[in-house]
Amino acid sequence: MECRYFTVLPRATAALALFLLLCAATTNVAAKQPPVYSGTWVLNQAETELLRDDLDEKTLKIPTAGRAQISVMGIPLPGGGGSTRSGHSPLTAKQPEILRCKTMTISEGDNQIELFYPDLDPLEQREIVRAGHFRGRDSKWNRKRLQQKYKTSERRVSKKWSVRKDGRLLIEVAIKHKKAKKQTFRRVFDRVASD
Repeated sequence: MECRYFTVLPRATAALALFLLLCAATTNVAAKQPPVYSGTWVLNQAETELLRDDLDEKTLKIPTAGRAQISVMGIPLPGGGGSTRSGHSPLTAKQPEILRCKTMTISEGDNQIELFYPDLDPLEQREIVRAGHFRGRDSKWNRKRLQQKYKTSERRVSKKWSVRKDGRLLIEVAIKHKKAKKQTFRRVFDRVASD
């Protein structure tokens, strides 16, 4: 009886070792799969229009960097505004690239996600997203979702990429200007079939 016990034990140990090896291999393969949002995407205008919020007149009025300066013969009038407000850029902020592009490619690299917008100006075509806090932007992602947040002296911006159940890429961008209501923009993209 003792002999049977010792012959069964090595078989059980070998089976357990094989099971653990298969689990480790499966986990390693799953970890190396690219995110579901990787690939080339093109804007689906019809689906995007279905998700568009109607903006009222109040939300369209975004505060400017400063009031106009009024002067008479070169002498500024009191209360005429000017650049007395600190912390504001005289330039208006552009909409994020994701709201201006019609085509985009998303690829995963070493600890980063690269977004490429071929139809934008060459200086705006590449956006690198790094995990954690990098250059004022907080980013995180997993296989199913990519998120990024940042704030400036004028606004807060939150961007989310996720794939819907129908296989389309949904992008949600929330922009909150100071002294204005938060605006949420949604865009839908279709995957471009690879050749």
